[in-house]
Amino acid sequence: MKINFTIVILLLLFFTAIFSSCKDKPDEPNYPFKISFEEYSLEGTQCQWTNLSYNDKVIVINSNEELGKYITCDRYPEIDFAKQSLLLASGKQSSGILELNVTDLQQHSSNKSSLNVKITLSDTTVNNNWHIALIVKKMKSKSNVGLNKTLLTEVIEYPIEIPFINYSLEGMCEWKIPKNFIYMNDTVVIINSNEELENYIVCNVYGNYPEIDFSKYTLLLAQGCATSMVLSRNCVSLQQSSKKNYVMEVDLYLGPEAVVRYWATPIIVKKLSERCNIELIVTRRW
Repeated sequence: MKINFTIVILLLLFFTAIFSSCKDKPDEPNYPFKISFEEYSLEGTQCQWTNLSYNDKVIVINSNEELGKYITCDRYPEIDFAKQSLLLASGKQSSGILELNVTDLQQHSSNKSSLNVKITLSDTTVNNNWHIALIVKKMKSKSNVGLNKTLLTEVIEYPIEIPFINYSLEGMCEWKIPKNFIYMNDTVVIINSNEELENYIVCNVYGNYPEIDFSKYTLLLAQGCATSMVLSRNCVSLQQSSKKNYVMEVDLYLGPEAVVRYWATPIIVKKLSERCNIELIVTRRW
């Protein structure tokens, strides 16, 4: 039986080409798999995030030029964009946020990933913006990174103590004394923006007041009238008594001199809604 050598050679070339292509083809990753990441923070700098959409989306940033669109200053922690990408996610909740954690980051295909986050909510009704910034290995700018949220609600037993920070003005600024303050009742003003704050502060031409990040915090300004010299005034407690109700306690230490004085006690707390109610209890001590 004669063998057609031409056919044999063609078959050998065919199988050689197949084996060569299989040998050179890289192994396909076993999807899905987890992507390692590290958190990126602006804490300790004078920078803040800006132009965030808060629409439950994740954007992939691959250059300093892109990153500069979302940061308010020029000096921020460096990222090696030759090897790394920054994932910037942001969203909005209509409840207080007690905790925000990244569960994991998974790769589903060559250009599709998912960021999974867990958000623990309180029963406080207040609009809260949130953001997450993560450094990962280099991704394509057109990579599709989806956001999956798991929302948990924590049952709160009232009353609860609310932590706060005392706020004070620098020497060149002072609290603006209201007209007819001698007739005013003790009250608390809820301030949630710089525009509102400026209505209560007066500074000289060189003065400035300490900045507050109103995207995360609220300033509570307790104020009133005293009929004696005010030696000191301190906020001693802030409690949340129900979903929308709070109680703020202030101690006034008064001197013997009979004189009418305006007093103000400001504190900073985590973001509160303007719709909440704050009862002010002022204890006057001599």
